[in-house]
Amino acid sequence: MKVVLKGGCTCGAIRYESTKAAEFSIICQCRQCQRITGCGHAASFAVLSDSTKVQGELTHYELTSDDGNLVSSGFCGACGNPILKKTSGYPQYIFFHAATLDDPGTFKPQMVVYSDFKQPWDHVDP
Repeated sequence: MKVVLKGGCTCGAIRYESTKAAEFSIICQCRQCQRITGCGHAASFAVLSDSTKVQGELTHYELTSDDGNLVSSGFCGACGNPILKKTSGYPQYIFFHAATLDDPGTFKPQMVVYSDFKQPWDHVDP
């Protein structure tokens, strides 16, 4: 099968590949994403779990999202790079951070979510 999307962490310990294109892409402005990325939002895309392979050992942090779902954030244990999220609200998807793509210029956000939590200094094109 042809690999459509691939990426990984800064140090190369974590790599991922998907044989299908992203189902959708978002800019999330929730407080959890702000804290995880260290900026006012997270740029992410969703791929189907069953079309995606992740190589390497992720460190996970679990939290409860603003809408009450359990969210597991996966980071590289070596370099600390945030890689992905999984949520009980959408168990069929893996949400990868767009900056982890080998070619992040291919990321095209489709919508902004949780904009009620936006920071006044973080200007995102709606």
